[in-house]
Amino acid sequence: MATQQDQTIEHADIHEVPAVLDALEKDGVVLVPGYLDAQAVTAATRECHELFERTPSWAHHEEYSLGKSVRMERADMDASVLPTLTAAFARPELEAVVSGFFGEGYIFSRTVYAILDVVGSITRVQQLHHDKMRHLKSFVYLTDVGPANGPFHCVPGSHRLTREMQRENRKRNIVPSDDDARVLPTELNDQRVVALGDAGTLILFDSDIAHHAGVVTEGERLAARSLSFGAYRAQTWYRADGTVAEPGQP
Repeated sequence: MATQQDQTIEHADIHEVPAVLDALEKDGVVLVPGYLDAQAVTAATRECHELFERTPSWAHHEEYSLGKSVRMERADMDASVLPTLTAAFARPELEAVVSGFFGEGYIFSRTVYAILDVVGSITRVQQLHHDKMRHLKSFVYLTDVGPANGPFHCVPGSHRLTREMQRENRKRNIVPSDDDARVLPTELNDQRVVALGDAGTLILFDSDIAHHAGVVTEGERLAARSLSFGAYRAQTWYRADGTVAEPGQP
């Protein structure tokens, strides 16, 4: 189905924290062009490829059909090995956004990923969904991203729908299943917008928003992202059958 273009996603400067927070509350998503400058993009790109090829003990390869994905806990990252990636997700203005978004007890950029998507990459996140546990995702394009090389898609404003749908589960610390997180009104497919951007563009989004990863049909897309949480992440969360889904973690 056709999607709208990225001009329907609000843009802001990362230093304009109130404007960023307003967009996140209203739309659940905001674009920050130029979050990384050209020099930082080059350095971050080099660090990602080094991660893929020589993965240190504190980083972990994830299963991927094609392409590559490496996950790290930010507390474990060695800044002497990954200075640019470490700094990108530790900037004080980004933390100010996370603090304003979650309030007291927030967990800032807890987990960091480097992801390379190529032609033929197939993952479940290419289906429209909301994430099972709410977080604020900081997603940085490290390649120029157009319609053909895997742009992010989302439905602005749909985070409020998820918030209501999951209200009772969250009162009881219940995490929905992967399948449940994909049960969404069909009309949302026609309301998707696509986030195009130059390398260095940051996408901040509330993971309650209906979203999906793009499919790469030409070239490739390199990106890095971090996940930040509210104080609730320190609690233990359960599946619907009562088994532990997410042990409490700081």
